[in-house]
Amino acid sequence: MTIEDTATPELERIKKELIKLSSIQIHIGIQGSSGYGAGGEGREGAPADIITIANVHEFGATIKAKNVKYLAIPIAKKAIGKSPLDFPGLFFLRTLEGYLYGCISKERKGGAPRQPAKPSDKEPDKKKPGKNKKRQKKKNDDIEFLFILMESVNIPERSFIRAGYDNNQKALEEIAYDAVSKIIFEGSDAEMAAHRIGMKVVGMIQEYINQPFNFKPKSKITKATTNWPDNPLIETGRLRNSVTYSIEGLD
Repeated sequence: MTIEDTATPELERIKKELIKLSSIQIHIGIQGSSGYGAGGEGREGAPADIITIANVHEFGATIKAKNVKYLAIPIAKKAIGKSPLDFPGLFFLRTLEGYLYGCISKERKGGAPRQPAKPSDKEPDKKKPGKNKKRQKKKNDDIEFLFILMESVNIPERSFIRAGYDNNQKALEEIAYDAVSKIIFEGSDAEMAAHRIGMKVVGMIQEYINQPFNFKPKSKITKATTNWPDNPLIETGRLRNSVTYSIEGLD
């Protein structure tokens, strides 16, 4: 009776794939090179502005005005993506606390100062108190505050890559264990395992970004101009969707 040895070839296959997997590096984060998303779909490298934004959030930064005295920070939705020069007639007000604002007003179109009013020969209307119930418009009711001007702005550290890894160590272990198990028991290979790990970890980081309690909240000024006031890392979703993985060492 001949006994066919099927165990040894299978053990050799498993050993080969595990050695190959151990030599593979999986890069996960906001990357300039092409990679793969949480569904394994191909993605182009993140544009330079997203990489800059990611670095600012990950490590924090102090942004200072360059070539001008002040940074013009939008505090109204109509001012987002624009500069004070985009608003004809914009003027500046400084509060008693020392804050400087860029404002517009229907009653103040810019240009030369108004001429002082001349005395009138007409007798003033004599109205009894309480006759005119219409609320008198306050002097500043028509002023729209569009920008606050500051010499610098501190962006706090809101780490999502490093903190996303550090706070999900158990989940990372389970992801790796599952990938290795599929090599041993289901005939998977090192390449498939690497892609499985990459997709799972990208999804993990994206889910970490989705949870606002993981980060320092937005300031009151930022909240006033955002569609996502409670989540400091989500506005359009570009940052979250730019998290990808790439694999090095498959060859």
